[in-house]
Amino acid sequence: MIEKVKDTIDRYDMIVPGAKVIVALSGGSDSVCLLHCLCSLKEKYGISIEAAHVNHCLRGKDADSDEEFVRDLCSRLEIPLSVLRADVSGYACEQGMTVEEAGRKIRYDYFREVAGGGLIATAHNLNDRLETFLFNFSRGSALKGLCSIPPVRDGIIRPLIECTKDEINAYCKSNSLVYVTDKTNHCVDYSRNRIRHNVIPELKIINNSLEKSALRCIDSLNEDEKYLSSLADELIRSAAVEGGYSIDRLASSDLPVRKRALARILKKEIGGDIDALSVKETDFIISRYKRDNSGKTVQLSGGMFARTRAGLLEFIRASDKSVPDETFLKEGITLFSDYMIAVSVTDINDYNSQFVSKDFSGFFGDCDKILGELKVRGRKSGDCIRFSSRGITKLLRKIQNENKIPPEVRETLPVISDDNGVLCAYRCGIDSRFIVTDKTKRVIIIRIEECVKS
Repeated sequence: MIEKVKDTIDRYDMIVPGAKVIVALSGGSDSVCLLHCLCSLKEKYGISIEAAHVNHCLRGKDADSDEEFVRDLCSRLEIPLSVLRADVSGYACEQGMTVEEAGRKIRYDYFREVAGGGLIATAHNLNDRLETFLFNFSRGSALKGLCSIPPVRDGIIRPLIECTKDEINAYCKSNSLVYVTDKTNHCVDYSRNRIRHNVIPELKIINNSLEKSALRCIDSLNEDEKYLSSLADELIRSAAVEGGYSIDRLASSDLPVRKRALARILKKEIGGDIDALSVKETDFIISRYKRDNSGKTVQLSGGMFARTRAGLLEFIRASDKSVPDETFLKEGITLFSDYMIAVSVTDINDYNSQFVSKDFSGFFGDCDKILGELKVRGRKSGDCIRFSSRGITKLLRKIQNENKIPPEVRETLPVISDDNGVLCAYRCGIDSRFIVTDKTKRVIIIRIEECVKS
């Protein structure tokens, strides 16, 4: 088996001479086997080996016993060990995660901290790979999910990834390796355990060489994914232009390639994880623009927006500035965020209709219809304007959408209101109750101008 592990390490270029390798050591048969194998190959690869253990504090005395076992094992092998005792259950509640998700995040964050840029070796094996394949298959995963656990990714290596569980157990037996057993591994309340104990045994009745057959299948899927990903990278390079990405170039590519390219583009622009829905919505606005030349915007995570405009797919970030608090307006100049608001009052006899602004950057209204204080603020939920000419009332957010106001600035645009609600809104319109009529005696003139930034 040592030869098999060595072949896997060499095939995937897992280790470079002189590397520091941190073994994720739970104390189970897989991780004990991994530690023993790497110790046997330490001289060949010229590596230094350390271990890291996380006590999840979920199994009481059993978890403490596992920790003690790991400490004793590393002491006998003279392997440096780092241990973390973590309140996984509490962290899961705080972060709104499942206990499994929280445990995984805590483990890998700690392993990376201990590794300090070195390699992290985990004991995932071929059976784990098969279980992950079946789990992702049952959830309807796309090709990337069916590729299962990769041998190498982001500084994590898996030297046992082509070894079966039976081979690992046989190695432990022949080398008299002692290990601990997690009782929860036999509990079928967990999806993975249900696959391990119920599904795989049934499949092995059909094919006794199930693990090796699965390896051929997964390797083939990985080759396909690697090829499609290379096409996606080439598409990104050819579509990238100043200010964004060419919609013509993206839309002309095949869907499997385009979706992969968009996933990579979104991850780069957002700077974090992306979901399938974001890719789907971004692809939709690209297809829509290509079909009828209609620009659209979709909101992504992280305060980002994807927008199609002038033949480009653009990415824009919502304003980092918080909307200023509600401010009272008096005659004269008032600054609100990036806007200057000028207010003046005149007698109806001195009123001149030239103050009308077709782009709704200026308004004139009946000063005596203002109820309470005149204020400027950002948009609030439920804000609406009633249009006298059409006899309809519309939500302000819908008006902003119809007027093609970029989503990233909608919350910061000035809204003029009194104690009874919206009187007028920048680039949107004026409410019917505020308009000048033949009974108006005093006219209030409001001009809104965006400040020029130097």
